[in-house]
Amino acid sequence: MDNSGKNKDQEICIVLCSKSQKGMDMLFDVYYKPLVVWADTFLRDLNLAEDVVQDLFVSIWKDKVYLKFKPETLASFLYVSVRNRCFKRIEKRDVFRNALELDHVNLAFEEYNERHDQIVSRVLEEMALLPERSREIMNCVFLEGLKYREVAERYGISVSTVKTLLGNSVKKLRERLDKELFSGFLFFYCRRE
Repeated sequence: MDNSGKNKDQEICIVLCSKSQKGMDMLFDVYYKPLVVWADTFLRDLNLAEDVVQDLFVSIWKDKVYLKFKPETLASFLYVSVRNRCFKRIEKRDVFRNALELDHVNLAFEEYNERHDQIVSRVLEEMALLPERSREIMNCVFLEGLKYREVAERYGISVSTVKTLLGNSVKKLRERLDKELFSGFLFFYCRRE
């Protein structure tokens, strides 16, 4: 994972949690342009793409969504939010214009799905390199939603051993995967509440 990006997201989240406008300025500086480009792949209208991203930033501040931000999932949240807002905008367009642009939207969505498949595939490859017990514990905690105590009882180990193996596994994945792939791991693999 790119440490400068990870550190920047962490810094943004810390400043935002203090309810400082400076946090929004930092968020804007880092993410505005890439999010506009992302929105434009769906909308094919740069002005509309800018409106979508600006509306997202306003709602993040107004609704205090920023208080729930976590550095590990910040980028994924922003990109998925922009994509969803673009789809809503497209739905609101008149029927004829919508019909003309569906091919482009389908292409962008296919590219997104293909990228998603690549991310999941790469994450699974990296997970396969982890020791067997570490993989089993990750599956128990993240997929089955078991508590650490339940995992410890299942394997006859201590809760601290479960925490250590899980922490080491996540750390190894964070080191081996770039920011986008690690965010994909968090977003697609760690689905428990």
